[in-house]
Amino acid sequence: MTDLPLPANRKVLLIEPDGLVRGTVASVCRELQVARVRQAISVSAGEQWLKTGQPHGLLISLTEGDVALDFLTRLRAGALRCDAELPVAAMARAGDAALVARLKELNVRRLLLQPFKLRDVVHTLEQLWPVEEAVIA
Repeated sequence: MTDLPLPANRKVLLIEPDGLVRGTVASVCRELQVARVRQAISVSAGEQWLKTGQPHGLLISLTEGDVALDFLTRLRAGALRCDAELPVAAMARAGDAALVARLKELNVRRLLLQPFKLRDVVHTLEQLWPVEEAVIA
């Protein structure tokens, strides 16, 4: 991705069925100026938003199983209206070696295992984008 906006203006699509988790992550990210979080209750709702929105990152729950993995596969194949190289982090209740290998294939940058602390989510979002080097004059 090119020319990322300042952190407070970065848009993250959060796909998570739990309303409490979605709302808490969105409000904390807004308060700390980490990113502007667009919330979606399901993969289909997130895909609907992608028809008009352009996120700078994606945080997706793997609760929907194969539906979520298929969504990530289509994202990486360029089949969605967003950058195929969009930075992605995933959340799951458990993760075995097969899931971790599949997420690596899909270039998922981080897997958060639930239950997790809110600070872990915030830290993950902060780390989705490369740190721009300061120009020394």
